[in-house]
Amino acid sequence: MKKNQLNFFKMMLALVVAFAFAFGVSTNKTEAATTTQIDTVTLSKDKSKTLDRKFSSMGTDVIKVTVPADGLLTMKLNDPKQREIALLLVNEFDISQLEDIEDFDLSALEKLESTFNDVELFGYAINSELTWYDPSMHSISVGLKKGTYYLLAYKLDFGKNKSYSTKLSFKAGSNYEKESNNSASKATLINLNKTYNASFNLIDEDDYYKVTVPQAGFLKVYADQKHSTKFKMKVLDDKKKTVKGFKVTKAKRKYTGSVYLPKGTYYVKVSADMMDSMYDSVSYTLKTSVKSTKLKSSAVKVINKKGTNNDKVLVSNLKAGSTVKVYADASKKKLLASAVNTTDKATMKLKTLSSKGGKLYITVKKPSISESIVLKVNY
Repeated sequence: MKKNQLNFFKMMLALVVAFAFAFGVSTNKTEAATTTQIDTVTLSKDKSKTLDRKFSSMGTDVIKVTVPADGLLTMKLNDPKQREIALLLVNEFDISQLEDIEDFDLSALEKLESTFNDVELFGYAINSELTWYDPSMHSISVGLKKGTYYLLAYKLDFGKNKSYSTKLSFKAGSNYEKESNNSASKATLINLNKTYNASFNLIDEDDYYKVTVPQAGFLKVYADQKHSTKFKMKVLDDKKKTVKGFKVTKAKRKYTGSVYLPKGTYYVKVSADMMDSMYDSVSYTLKTSVKSTKLKSSAVKVINKKGTNNDKVLVSNLKAGSTVKVYADASKKKLLASAVNTTDKATMKLKTLSSKGGKLYITVKKPSISESIVLKVNY
């Protein structure tokens, strides 16, 4: 498929999702206000439930879903058989909001716009001719917080299908993004040195993460996509302003960003252009770390007294409580000496220095953050 054809398809699909979302919610709410009883399904940790459901006379269905803990919710259309059907996962469902809208038409769009200001669409599963009945769109996985959500189901073709089946699976865990994290104010709180699983789709192209830098150092952001998209990363400060100097390198589908930051709270924003992707959904992982500042050559002195056992490495300009390590190789496989300083200096004795001279590789690690990159020192 040519790129412009693919983009046209993606635009049409996005419009269908948005339109069906508004239409489905409005008809469901109107019907629910008069005839529909909203059933409640409580999920169990690390277990799945298969729901065999019947559509109402308007081709809609509403299920209240209780998520018992933070984790990953997966919803899947079972045996679609080329039926035109869609599932939408939203954050709230208020029957009374649209009681006065009896029929959905273009005149209701303005009211819908104001009505759904606080309604967020977290995920969708679709089986439709428009999507060529693509099996990859029959399921969606969404990281969620503990709480209550609503699953809206409806027929897209208004055909004779009277029922549908869906499988809901839940996996408890803290290593997932938590929707909706599409703004800094709703950012997913993450810990350093921990990998988080997340994804983009047509309605979710921006994710925010909140991270604490405990000591001044280089914030490192690592992202790895399952499929290629136009992927971007940036860092915001506690005032939601873009941090300057954040440099990103790319190797295939892997991205690494780095910037020196003072101690404080920051936000990492990652974005994807799903209209440019060959896929409806793209999963990725995100990890952050803070590395100590690399030592300066001027702060290191090597004393190599030939023929004696009084060889030393002196390191100055340190932060109290830092750990200094001396290695024999750049890959840090052979540790020669280590010291935790109580002042701004550290002294380490060595018995392995060559009388002919050589190379040492030295790192520093400030309290609560990661080890710096190595400084190569010739002696």
